[in-house]
Amino acid sequence: MKTIAVTGGTGFVGTALARALLEKGLAVRIITRRKPGEPLPGASYAVADFSNAESLKMALEGADAVVHLAAALFCRSREAFLKANAGGTANLAAAANAVPSLKKLVYISSLAAGGPSTAAAPRTEADPDAPVSAYGLSKLEGEKAAKKFSGGPVVVLRPPIIYGKKDFGFSKIAEWVRRGIMVNAGSSGGRFSFVYLDDLVLAIMAALETDKFDGGTFYVCENRSYAWGEFIKLLAAGMGVKMPLMLSLPPWAVYAVGWLYETATKVTGAEPAMNRDKAREAAAPNWTASPALWEKTSGPARWTPLKEGIKKTFS
Repeated sequence: MKTIAVTGGTGFVGTALARALLEKGLAVRIITRRKPGEPLPGASYAVADFSNAESLKMALEGADAVVHLAAALFCRSREAFLKANAGGTANLAAAANAVPSLKKLVYISSLAAGGPSTAAAPRTEADPDAPVSAYGLSKLEGEKAAKKFSGGPVVVLRPPIIYGKKDFGFSKIAEWVRRGIMVNAGSSGGRFSFVYLDDLVLAIMAALETDKFDGGTFYVCENRSYAWGEFIKLLAAGMGVKMPLMLSLPPWAVYAVGWLYETATKVTGAEPAMNRDKAREAAAPNWTASPALWEKTSGPARWTPLKEGIKKTFS
């Protein structure tokens, strides 16, 4: 039986992926900083320190492939992002190189690594990378680090906004929609790409199971984009609440909100739902990507439409 190691396996995407792998009859080893209070039935756990390659090597021993999902989404400095997302990935790749059984590494990056798109066209793999946030830069550097794995092929996936049940960021947006107020992200005319959780899990599993994607970098998302107001309207309908009041804030105001969130959560120790880095991303009006290369490589693909995915999320 093949063993798939999953970093970040206790998170939103990682938990869904681990369940899907177990259902396929694969052995799943979740590499985590600490064991969860409620372990996933059927999965094994290995505690590791992502700042220590030897610790990661021990956690990876005997695994056939690794999916690297663990990442810092909210940090208070560029250095902290790079340490977590680039440095941690470099340590993982170094550890993986010392494990003879490991034959593939799948790295889950982000659209933020490529940067925002133009209003005229979605971002493609042929476009030069131009991250505008420290998070995006750290994920791009993480991609470079992941490609130093020499024991087999590396596949890089770049999802945009991921949504589904129990997602922290999506839940926060839903909370404000329920309260009846929402801020326009970027600008009222800005457009965004989305990928439903189950679709991303299927893409990761395809990257693991076949050699079609080996060595490639791919945007994975629904093959259409949505205006922010359209997304919020679909979200409100899916939740069964009224369309909220939409506010447009200048970039400096969004940046100020990010600073306030960071300051408040620094005192409490909680993870901020918004920070200055996310404010930099919000200042770019368009975050869209094309899955054309993925579809060309994989063959016909069915993406869950946003309306259907929201319905599933709140069912």
